[in-house]
Amino acid sequence: MGSHSDFDYYLAYGNRDSVTIQPQPGILLIGGAEGDKSGEHEATQWFLERAKGGKYLVLRVGRIKKQADWIAQHYRDWIHSAAELSINSREAANNRKVVDYIREADALFIAGGDQTAYQEYWEGTATEDALNYLINEKKIPIAGTSAGMAIMGDYYYAPHHQGVLSSEILDDPFHYNTEHIHRSKFLEVPYLGRVITDTHLDRLNQKNPETRYGRLLGLLARLIYEDNNQLDHYAIGLEEGAFVAIDEKGIATVFGNGTNIGQDAYFLQTNGALPEQMEPGWPLIWDHNGQAVKVYRIPGTPEGSGYFDLNDWSTAKGGQWKYWYTVGGKSGLRKTSL
Repeated sequence: MGSHSDFDYYLAYGNRDSVTIQPQPGILLIGGAEGDKSGEHEATQWFLERAKGGKYLVLRVGRIKKQADWIAQHYRDWIHSAAELSINSREAANNRKVVDYIREADALFIAGGDQTAYQEYWEGTATEDALNYLINEKKIPIAGTSAGMAIMGDYYYAPHHQGVLSSEILDDPFHYNTEHIHRSKFLEVPYLGRVITDTHLDRLNQKNPETRYGRLLGLLARLIYEDNNQLDHYAIGLEEGAFVAIDEKGIATVFGNGTNIGQDAYFLQTNGALPEQMEPGWPLIWDHNGQAVKVYRIPGTPEGSGYFDLNDWSTAKGGQWKYWYTVGGKSGLRKTSL
């Protein structure tokens, strides 16, 4: 364990010796509840195969946890090393040693946690530059779960309060909890330009009294508004047991548990019409004769299923096209098949 100021580095397995490999790019989006999920093993193998026996790095805010240990325990034959790096201030994010740890990576996993902290500590720093070097110059595979997935889109939602509920954003798309929808050059991830992502779509518990499907629709409406009503925007939402693997050609496949619960991925795009009502204090109306937003749903399976082309957002198989729309707020939310 190495600790300095506001960062910690933990080498769970292997060493930092140089390795000569050529990583293969790829993107793994994770719905937020990994940990012995059916389909996780296959998705992890898909990801680690692209590391080509190189150095695996977990990036997070807060204290070091168990993710690198888990990789070292179950997949050490696939990697040269497994380490975790926690970066907890902007000063640490500009530290030369931190930058060196990042640039060494041949596979990067951005952990869950608080995307607001990721934004506040890392955006606009040498850490951001190092991450984009990995993604777009070294071209290594990158994965993100929960908060880690949230910051991988061109747009991202980083609430400074409790995250907005589906009812709040659909009943008022300018609800105060929507003020932290960002577009920046934080992470420049291929195929996720003009995309906002969301995770845990199906989570219901004491802290999450509503699912997030309606929230995803509301976030898409809001970012279109923020970008001068330009319709060419997209959203990707995952249920907690879904793992979306995007290869270097922009083709997405979904790993999951192969059941009807908790393993679906949703790819949203507008269908040629702006919301009919988008005003502060009033419910969102985005109807367009029941065809406001086209959504392709792919259920994940342990072996990987479906095919969705993120180059054109239309070539797809193995799933089902649907329309999502609202005739007025959360109570008016509808989902119908094409």
